[in-house]
Amino acid sequence: MNGLVQGLSAAMSSFDPTAFGALAAIIFVSAFVQGMVGFAFGMISMGFASLVLDAKTASFLVSPLAALNIALTLWSVRGEVRFPIVAPMVAGALVGMPVGVAILLAGSVFLIKVMVSVLLVCVGVTRLLPGGVPVHPLPYWWGGVAGFGTGVIGGATNMGGPPLIAYAARQPWPPALFKAALLTTFLFSTTGKTLLLMWEGSLNRTLLALTVLLAPVVVVGSLAGIRLFDRIDRAVFGKIVALMLVGLGVWVMVHGK
Repeated sequence: MNGLVQGLSAAMSSFDPTAFGALAAIIFVSAFVQGMVGFAFGMISMGFASLVLDAKTASFLVSPLAALNIALTLWSVRGEVRFPIVAPMVAGALVGMPVGVAILLAGSVFLIKVMVSVLLVCVGVTRLLPGGVPVHPLPYWWGGVAGFGTGVIGGATNMGGPPLIAYAARQPWPPALFKAALLTTFLFSTTGKTLLLMWEGSLNRTLLALTVLLAPVVVVGSLAGIRLFDRIDRAVFGKIVALMLVGLGVWVMVHGK
């Protein structure tokens, strides 16, 4: 308990009110968007948090906050989880995640960010074309490949969604199943990354205390996004996803370092 109190004091003293307010706003928007569509917490928070924190520190902080957001959002669609669908995705993500964390701890992740941005734009543009993406079922083992890519990219950058989104976009899944499949995989990979960072010592007391301070922001943003998701029809949902992918892809490309 004393360690947490000391961490809270250090976290409060290391941020001026303006910087903390900006970070809280970033986390709220990230939680709201992922609560609504089932992805993008890491992409939005990492893209904008780098204006307040260095990229590596931002990646350490975003992991536990993302895990909380994912757990809350997944609970809202828990009835849509399908084991045969998510099992290969989760397995692939758990294998790839330590590889990504090793890349994060080793240094630059610029090349991964470039690949992420290209994939985001390609998937988003394809979904916006007349006729969109063919929606016939792909073999579930492709989910394992996509999950591995998500684990590597997510472990390195907290922006691991694109491989899974590219895979899920080809499947004839309704929005709730789409959301549940992505979130289940993200929950395992993000929680695994958070535990690995805690064991390795990168999540120090100050960052853990900052996580505690920002947790209520995550909860409020997540619940607001979940409520909006319940009011969106399938066609509108698809267009929102496509436009977000293109926008996020451009953002990552411009601001990737």
